Amino acid sequence: MTKTNDMRALLMAALVVMSVFAGVGTVSAIDASTVDADSAENVAVGQDTATQKVTFETTLDGDESEQITINTDNIPNSDLLAVGVTLDGSENFSVSDKSVDDGVAEFTVQNNGDDQETVTVTATLVYDTSEAQLDDLGEYNLTVDGDGTDGELASFNLTANEVGSVNFQGETVHADVSSLSGDLVLREVVDRSSEDTRFISQVNAENGYVEIDTDDLDGDYIVMGDGGFDNGVEFEIAEQRFSANWDEDSVTQNDAVDLELESSRGDYIVEVSADGLDADELETMFGDASQYVATNEEDDSVYLNAGTDTTVTADVTDDIDAGEYDFDFQVTDTTASDSDTLEIGEENRNIDFSQSTYTEEVGDLAEITVQMEDTDQAYVFVGGEDVNYLEAVRLSDEDDDGEVTFSFNTFTGSDESADPFEVVSEDDEAEMVTSDIDVTEGEIGDNLDGKVSNLLESGDYDLRVSTSLQYNADEDEVEDEQDVAVLDLVGRSTNGISTWTAPSGSADGFDDTEELLESVGQSDTVALGDRLVVRVNASGVSGIIDEDDIDSLQQNGVYLGIEESDAGANADEESIPFDGGNAAIYRDESVAENQFFVVFETDQLDLDEDAEYEAYFRVGEEGEDVIDYVDEDEEERVSTAFTVEEPDATLDLNDDDQYEVVRSEEATVQFDTNLAGGSEVSVRLRSSESNSAFLLSNTVETTANGSVTTTFDTSDIDAGTEFDINVRGGGEDLANEDGIIINVTTPTPSDTPMDTPMTTDTVTDTPTDTATDTPTDTPTETTTTAPTTTGGSTPGFGVVVAVTALLAAALLATRRD
Repeated sequence: MTKTNDMRALLMAALVVMSVFAGVGTVSAIDASTVDADSAENVAVGQDTATQKVTFETTLDGDESEQITINTDNIPNSDLLAVGVTLDGSENFSVSDKSVDDGVAEFTVQNNGDDQETVTVTATLVYDTSEAQLDDLGEYNLTVDGDGTDGELASFNLTANEVGSVNFQGETVHADVSSLSGDLVLREVVDRSSEDTRFISQVNAENGYVEIDTDDLDGDYIVMGDGGFDNGVEFEIAEQRFSANWDEDSVTQNDAVDLELESSRGDYIVEVSADGLDADELETMFGDASQYVATNEEDDSVYLNAGTDTTVTADVTDDIDAGEYDFDFQVTDTTASDSDTLEIGEENRNIDFSQSTYTEEVGDLAEITVQMEDTDQAYVFVGGEDVNYLEAVRLSDEDDDGEVTFSFNTFTGSDESADPFEVVSEDDEAEMVTSDIDVTEGEIGDNLDGKVSNLLESGDYDLRVSTSLQYNADEDEVEDEQDVAVLDLVGRSTNGISTWTAPSGSADGFDDTEELLESVGQSDTVALGDRLVVRVNASGVSGIIDEDDIDSLQQNGVYLGIEESDAGANADEESIPFDGGNAAIYRDESVAENQFFVVFETDQLDLDEDAEYEAYFRVGEEGEDVIDYVDEDEEERVSTAFTVEEPDATLDLNDDDQYEVVRSEEATVQFDTNLAGGSEVSVRLRSSESNSAFLLSNTVETTANGSVTTTFDTSDIDAGTEFDINVRGGGEDLANEDGIIINVTTPTPSDTPMDTPMTTDTVTDTPTDTATDTPTDTPTETTTTAPTTTGGSTPGFGVVVAVTALLAAALLATRRD
């Protein structure tokens, strides 16, 4: 059993603040002016386990290390058992080579970064002070130094572990009896009200204290002298309730398992050991836990901080052999202990790519899926020596669905300032870790650093998934390789452009590309106020064009624009400016492959009614530096013309310029508009004549081709009644016409039946030749596409139909310069 006092005047020694400077041609040294000896805390004597913290700062240049030594050998009758080290202030620092020997603790602090940084170091020293006596109380010093220095002193006191109101069975405590006289006696309090006590033993004082071993005590006690009960020192000894249980009976290698510690005590230290596991293996399991204190190499154990309800997460790596292990948990300063068994099984880890070949055009986003079993982390290497390119990404399956899908931006993959990796599921993680590749043999060449001077070229790029970042540069081999695949990057192309329309609204008003495609119809005319949708069919640009950045349409060698078709003589065509306030980008390769859509609010653009414009998309531009995907001084360009019209509605009128409505319970009103399919239109019939006044109103959506059909009940209105018909849409009048109610005309049947059936020739409908849009052999300046009309009252297309129409349109409507 190991013992310490929960009242221990802890333990936390020598708050030593030091700066260690390492550099070329200099020797690291501790700055004595930063030592604050008065802040050193005390250590209690008579304890099987007592801890003490030493805190200081060290400043190191990039890629420099410093060996720290803490000397405690002048503390009498004490044994230094272990040292634990924590760092705060920088993620670039690490600790290694911890050891204790003959009262001296040593460890190395390493700055793994490139720049000089300062980190706060906290060293936790674990002592056995059970042999230290009360006559050893007094002031002592610690010596802390770095490489090549004599060290600095920090003073602290060895103190008694004074009794408190409640102490726990097994602690070694000290009662302050400096105010008592005569023979001293330890007695159990049977009844305080009657001062009834029971003799336990005589005790002797040293330095004004008596030491009390509480292993066999449980209850209320008093140390009395000549002054009797009222002048005695009272205290309580209670049993510490304690349990330790693994949350699961078994765990596989390279997985984690929780250890549950419960107790009636709020603050204590547990020593953990297991048959068959050495100190290094135990530190591997518990060293990353927040409760970890230190490792005892001699006893093959680790120390953990704990409280009333503590959960410690243990990492079970494949460094620990499979098997059944009996773990012992001993509170270091009381009699409380427990044990539990954990079964560690061999790892059944499996990491694979979802397919053997991923094909994508250069410049696009390549989506790659890695499937994981019995693990939630993997590393993927992209490229290798044969393509003079190497990049690495760490994947974490945070949503525990057994896979991670990430995108690799083949356009930014060569940009040293960009991270080309992005996770598809927001719950998972993908982090570029090329700079962390651990080269085991050879050196990574200048071109094998994930960054090349030009854009990535077409070719086969190896995909290798591993559990490790270790890489043999001499052999171009990834250590612990789990699976391989190929990313086949092929040439890109610019294929076509077309215009579509959608009802008025905000440019970013669609939830996604799928909803957009359900709401559009193809057209080369757009009513001012409706939304214009420009569809571009081009591969190799998804890595350039960002849905959240409208400016990405006009940079990095690509350009989408709108300009006047014909400005007339002696004038240049005017470009129409747009921005994120009146335009939005939609792109979803799973819905419309190699296509993106730009939605414009036409009433927010500088467009004129009854004017023709050209929408165009180009890659590269003659006379300018262009991206590598297009030859220098060349460009790829596609364009299409569209006309902006004043919103209107057209009604068929009779010879008297009146719109006729039949007197009926279901009288039909039908007309055409130039609004986009799905637009909301209101139709109102109104008469103010004194003997036949009425008001009828309906709201209806336009069909895909802009037509409107609605019905009214006019059966109570006399034939010949005149009225006004008004059509509104998009917030303005589309038509105002005169109307008249007419009677329906019913044909009169023949009075003479036909006795003999008439023999007639059978007429067969012969289809006539139908004109179709056929691409000409010679490209024209403007690429046009055949409009598609959908019947019925529902505008737009289903996604499958829409995408099919888009692809068909692309074949009919492609122009390339």
